[in-house]
Amino acid sequence: MNFLLRTPFFRLLLALIAGIVTFRYFRLYDLTLLALAATALLVIILSFAVNDVRWSYRLRWSFGAGALTLVYLSGYLLSQRSEQNLRFDFSGQPRVYRLHIEEQPEVKARSVLCSALAYPCSDGVVAPVTGRPALPSWFRAAFGLNVAPPGVLIYFQKDSASLALRRGDRVLAKLRFQPPARMLNPEGFDYAAYLRHKGIAATAYVASSHWQWWAASSSVSVLHRAGQARNALLEVFRSLKLPAGDFAVLGALTLGYKEELEPEIKSHYSASGAMHVLSVSGLHVGVIYLIVNALLSLVFRRPSLLIPKTALMVLMLWGYAFIAGLSPSVVRASAMFSLVAVGKALERRARIYNTISSTGFILLIFHPTYLYDVGFQLSYTAVLGIVYFQPKIASLLTVRNKALRWWWELTSVSLAAQIGTLPLSLYYFNQFPCYFLLTNYIAIPLSTFIIYTAAGFLAVSSVPFAGDAVGWLLRQLLSLLNASIETIHGLPGSVMQVYAGPLELAVMLLLMACFIGYAEFRKYLYIPLALAGLLVAVVVKIVVGVEQLRVERMICFSDRNATHLLLSAGRDEWVHTSDSSAFVRMASRYRLKHHLHNQQLHLRSGTFHTSFNGKRITVVNDTSFRNTRAGRPLEVDYLVVQQFSRQRVENFMQHFRARKVIVGAGVSGYYTRRIGDWCRSRGICFYAVARSGAYVEVRRLSD
Repeated sequence: MNFLLRTPFFRLLLALIAGIVTFRYFRLYDLTLLALAATALLVIILSFAVNDVRWSYRLRWSFGAGALTLVYLSGYLLSQRSEQNLRFDFSGQPRVYRLHIEEQPEVKARSVLCSALAYPCSDGVVAPVTGRPALPSWFRAAFGLNVAPPGVLIYFQKDSASLALRRGDRVLAKLRFQPPARMLNPEGFDYAAYLRHKGIAATAYVASSHWQWWAASSSVSVLHRAGQARNALLEVFRSLKLPAGDFAVLGALTLGYKEELEPEIKSHYSASGAMHVLSVSGLHVGVIYLIVNALLSLVFRRPSLLIPKTALMVLMLWGYAFIAGLSPSVVRASAMFSLVAVGKALERRARIYNTISSTGFILLIFHPTYLYDVGFQLSYTAVLGIVYFQPKIASLLTVRNKALRWWWELTSVSLAAQIGTLPLSLYYFNQFPCYFLLTNYIAIPLSTFIIYTAAGFLAVSSVPFAGDAVGWLLRQLLSLLNASIETIHGLPGSVMQVYAGPLELAVMLLLMACFIGYAEFRKYLYIPLALAGLLVAVVVKIVVGVEQLRVERMICFSDRNATHLLLSAGRDEWVHTSDSSAFVRMASRYRLKHHLHNQQLHLRSGTFHTSFNGKRITVVNDTSFRNTRAGRPLEVDYLVVQQFSRQRVENFMQHFRARKVIVGAGVSGYYTRRIGDWCRSRGICFYAVARSGAYVEVRRLSD
């Protein structure tokens, strides 16, 4: 109770989160919302109207309850407005739009990806897409955003014109928007939900002949200026002529520029436990804070200049946050250091939990969907883990030697952050970096030196000899960091694959809550509660595991570029795939969940036949049946068509007598419809993977 009294923003944050979560899972009637708001206002007024001392004491809770109810309703309504802002008119017909490019275009292998705002054009008149501003009007006006429609992702055909696009450009294009692709594979990545949390409502592809450049930005916002500043700093770093991997790490580590990070680099850093180094957060902002504080202290030496110094320091911190892209982690860190700086200037000691809660509260007010952002969740759980667990871990060992004390403090911070993020990390990524301590011993000091050295290089890059010397040092540090991470990633047993679903997440959070409750209050009630939760989880896992042994599966995964057929009985599985790497990425979480360990992998490059528990399966993965005459039809239980083009459906289907036809994602929509019509006219079961998702058939072995 004392903790809640000392941290008012923590109470406000809980109420706001409750409102946001309520909107996600429930819908309240407007009358219910009005009744709650009226009741809350009445309770608040009553708390001020009562003058009697006895009644005033009895109703001391009323103001807080009313205020928290209003904050709860605010969270609900903010989420509702954010949802309404993502409504988009998918007419199905191509239309002409005026596109405002909001981010620096990202060059892909065959296209140029742009995040934009889309205004439909009708008879030469530009009208905004139906939607509401995601931010208050005063905030949008201050940053040159004003009224904006929902965000969209545009894939321009790659050519010289699309490569010349820049942030702030205006483009006219004729295109047809589509909703983001939903999750098509079991236990797959929900790309549509990810984009919606980022404020993206639709996607589209534009051929070179269907768009033209119209104008550059007529107004320059703070965000646009920050993007230009980041591009200018990146050009300075490019002058070092670093290897692609080193430059990508430098851009991500110092400026939050992740567009050039290759999947291999991300995999190495993630598996070794160093992914946090590539996300601008507390470590990076803390170094910038120390640098700015040291520089300003040389100018603002008098105590009377402390307020101007603090104001300028806060301004520079937020300037760095804008340049780094305003990710949740950098905003949280910048807000926290700003509050610490202001507290020092006003000679007031800030309460760390109140500071953390206030930054989260402000972020969620402006962006309620941040609550479902993985980076936001991991950022705050890491900070809370460090704040709570680090002092307790550090107190376990008293170290007098300075070097060993530094090592023990780094160890305690790493352990605390890992404990704080462990439940969510296992839930989202299903892996545990076994050598995370070794990684942090190397990555944290090196990344700190790299930030200092990069700042020094930006300052002296144009100075002869000095710029070359600092640039050489920066090259060596980056090369050493990447080589170290790659070495740790290559060590035996560097990654432990662990499946954690909603049940496992709930149990881990319960165990952590019980541990904290017992450590703080010393009540033995928390011990049986934790054991009960653990016992329930173990029983459920045993029952599910036994049930898995009695189940067989046939899964045809959704992939436009490859064929993946998984057949399993109990924990044994037989995989037929044309791309083993793609299959591992696509099916790893599903295989972990269902404990499929005994794998037999068969690489297939063309049409093949197989059988499974008496069922005959044929997979057509090439054009071998094109322009061939059908002899005796091949009788199969399942016909999987992954490739089909430029041939008559009737001629092709005459080669088979199938009980069920499954058309994979690699077949175009036109031929998928044609095959579907042919099957339905003859009473044959038909399934389209591109439309309905992966084909999954599960049955008990005893059936």
